[in-house]
Amino acid sequence: MALSAPAMANPGDTYTITGDRVNVRAAPSDRGAIRTTVRRGDELLELRQEGGWTGVRVLRTGEEGWVFSDLLRQRSASTLGSGGNGRGSFARYSSGFDRLIGRVNDELGYKFADRVEAGEDGLLRVTPSQEWLFNTSREAKIYAAMALYEMWKNHNNGRPVSVALGARGMNPISIEDGANGPTMDLPALVGGSR
Repeated sequence: MALSAPAMANPGDTYTITGDRVNVRAAPSDRGAIRTTVRRGDELLELRQEGGWTGVRVLRTGEEGWVFSDLLRQRSASTLGSGGNGRGSFARYSSGFDRLIGRVNDELGYKFADRVEAGEDGLLRVTPSQEWLFNTSREAKIYAAMALYEMWKNHNNGRPVSVALGARGMNPISIEDGANGPTMDLPALVGGSR
């Protein structure tokens, strides 16, 4: 089976299955015919994304199909691109948000994020590009962090999440769910050039 149409994902990333037995389907839908079944720990190679589904190749057998994305855990990121082939690098989490960020990137003339990665305990870390950090105001950085939080919260169906806008090793803007609602930490990163 060849998966057609342009990818809006990070092809080449590898994943493991988190469920005991997971169906690999012929189409990105619960109604798609079951092509095979994979087990917890099986490794899959990402080919593309569509909605909440990931087009994959089962590394053990070479079979291709679709797996519901919530049943996958990223094992390693592809090193073939600069942050993925999605226009905004958010395709794995929200194709609509990715298209919006892609349009913003086109308008600005540079990309917003160099890297987008999900971590343990509902964390989304977004490493912004140096151009974006330099060219945006303090307010724009705060609004961007709030938009990322809302997108990530929606992607996780309202479960507790946290967002860090900043590279590893630096003090990021962070928003996290607490007992009394979300809280925000605004470090020195927020002092923009504008």
